[in-house]
Amino acid sequence: MSRPVTRIFPMTRPALSLIVAAALLAGCNDTRDLAPQTADHAWHPTTSTGLVLPPDIRHPAVTGEAGVGQIVAGRAATALPDVSDRALSLPQLIDLAERNNPRTRIAWESARQAAIGVGMSRAAMLPQLTFSAMGGFQRMALPLPNYLSSRGYLTSNGAAAFPKLELDYLLLDFGRTRAQIREAKFQTLAANFGFSAVHQELILDVISAYHQQQAAQAIVAASHHAVDNMALLLRAAQSRHDHGEATIIDVATSQRNLAQARFDLDKAVDAEHGARHALLEVTGLPATLALAIEPVPARDLPHSSPEQIRQLVNQALASRPDLLADIAKLRASDEAVLASKAALRPQISFVGTMSGYLGALKTYGTGRSAPASAIAQPEAGAFLQVSWPIYQGGLRANAIHMAESRREAAEATLLKDRLSVERQVADSQDALETALAQVKSAQVLSDAAQTANEGASQAYAHGVGTMTDASTAAAALFEAQASLAVSIAQAFTKAAALAHATGQLDLANNMPDDLSVAAP
Repeated sequence: MSRPVTRIFPMTRPALSLIVAAALLAGCNDTRDLAPQTADHAWHPTTSTGLVLPPDIRHPAVTGEAGVGQIVAGRAATALPDVSDRALSLPQLIDLAERNNPRTRIAWESARQAAIGVGMSRAAMLPQLTFSAMGGFQRMALPLPNYLSSRGYLTSNGAAAFPKLELDYLLLDFGRTRAQIREAKFQTLAANFGFSAVHQELILDVISAYHQQQAAQAIVAASHHAVDNMALLLRAAQSRHDHGEATIIDVATSQRNLAQARFDLDKAVDAEHGARHALLEVTGLPATLALAIEPVPARDLPHSSPEQIRQLVNQALASRPDLLADIAKLRASDEAVLASKAALRPQISFVGTMSGYLGALKTYGTGRSAPASAIAQPEAGAFLQVSWPIYQGGLRANAIHMAESRREAAEATLLKDRLSVERQVADSQDALETALAQVKSAQVLSDAAQTANEGASQAYAHGVGTMTDASTAAAALFEAQASLAVSIAQAFTKAAALAHATGQLDLANNMPDDLSVAAP
């Protein structure tokens, strides 16, 4: 019995070949090896990634002028102070920070992008003019009866170009585009207020870093004083020991105290370097820059008015840029809701076209040879177009729901930020009162410690006091002086924080009155 012979159709082999080739290509496109191989080890590239710092970031352009910042190669140059001048004051440091810190540039670009968005939304109100062109070659075949063509078909070879100019002008969309423009304008206001908020935060950061650096310097000075006091006690102990009036324990104790004071001095110097580096960072300056900083001028401590807390809260609600940005975002979300609802209505526009047909066509197979037919004719049209979405699977309805939900979220965000502002004002007021009280206590403590240290040191030198009392008094003086320096720095910092909480650290000019409304 013969076995049936299975025949493979002519198209089967190419199809199988294509399937195999597709499978091989799919295997070549497996990119799982680009991810880390395991989850328990850090990833390190096996080849060069080509990622390096751009030259203008690694070596930014700098200028030594203290005036308006320059623009170098499309980017703001880093303004460096003239180190030969006198020490920089706090206002000068704030000016440098506002011109150098990248945070202001980022916020500025965000505000510019929002402003550009207004122009993009306005473009829908203007005529849209589009030019397009298509050209090429085409070969066509048409079957014919044998009595018309001996070969049963004719062919045509044609080459043509089709230039086209189209005008599209929106006439009516029931307020959708205008609502989108108003939304973009409110988004711009929000971005501008956000830009002001970044400046206020930066100013507060500079003030905080400046006073921390000043406090660190004061602690270094107190540490030097403590070293001098401990060295004085060591000389007194050695002198008394040489005359048989003190024991070797007193000498060893004074040596230990001096070593501890020098250790504390090293820590204070390190802390001052860290505070200086933090100040240079917030001003956008290199950490290696040798910069002289002017000390805090002698002035009265800030004042506190706890009875005016409600006035401060109202002031914050009217001028805080982040709160005003929230109000602008809420109004932008209102316009977004109107725009989404207007999208349910028809859109009427005018469409005009002007085009041309430039080409030639030659036909073969008709029995007689004919010359090619050429054409160069213009075409034009004018239309009134109505577009009305009838059914889109719930797309428009969901767009309205999305806009309404975002509006509710914006209102909730405004309420949350209002509560946060009230708390910040109250907390800042309490913190300022506490800092001022601590300054008074630290001043009394420092004066008393100074008197006690002088008395204990002299008493030990004259043989009527103990080393323990003298050492304790010297250590207490250092702690009191350090506490006084820290408390003074905190008082000025807390005062700046209260000004920031009320939105008065850097008042914006030309504030629109219609946005300065109380939050709901």
